[in-house]
Amino acid sequence: MPEACSCGAELPDNARFCHRCGKPQREQDLPAAPAPASAPAAIESAARPAIHFGNPVALRVALLCASLSALLNSIPFVSFGCCLWITGAGFLAVFLYSRRTGLLLSSREGVRLGWITGLLTFVLTILLTAVNFALARGAAGGFREAVRQSVEKMPARDAVTQQMIDFLLSPAGLVLFLLTFLVVEFVAMISLAIAGGAMGAKVMEKD
Repeated sequence: MPEACSCGAELPDNARFCHRCGKPQREQDLPAAPAPASAPAAIESAARPAIHFGNPVALRVALLCASLSALLNSIPFVSFGCCLWITGAGFLAVFLYSRRTGLLLSSREGVRLGWITGLLTFVLTILLTAVNFALARGAAGGFREAVRQSVEKMPARDAVTQQMIDFLLSPAGLVLFLLTFLVVEFVAMISLAIAGGAMGAKVMEKD
């Protein structure tokens, strides 16, 4: 052990640090240099594709899962599980993407993939619903007539309720009802698919 530090201070026996300048007196007390980032990890981080509509794998996986969800939602009785199908679509999209690319998605990436899946599910569901309405219009007089028949089966109503029903059966009322329906469907489908995507990312991380 040195009897004096390079700063000129006299050191006691077995001193590990200088009491004046704090300089370590043993090699094992020197601060370790940070290990450089490994090249493969840096390359993997740089090459990791972002989750958006420009990612072809993410888009194909989301479209496949959205198609399955929209199809299940259009089948009578099976459509009662619509919340499960939409959430499952987001979950399945994350699962398939991880299997195809070998990458584990973070929760944030799972949310993004769920958002894409939910948006595609909404668009496809609206298209299938429009087709069903068009077929129903040719077969049974259309949506307005179906609503009117349902209203006629209702029990006796007061004057205010009757006015509300008459408004809903008017063109303006039908447009308002349709817009409200679309907004509610959009928010619900996006939220459920995002929840499924985040859940899928968490499950894949644990595996």
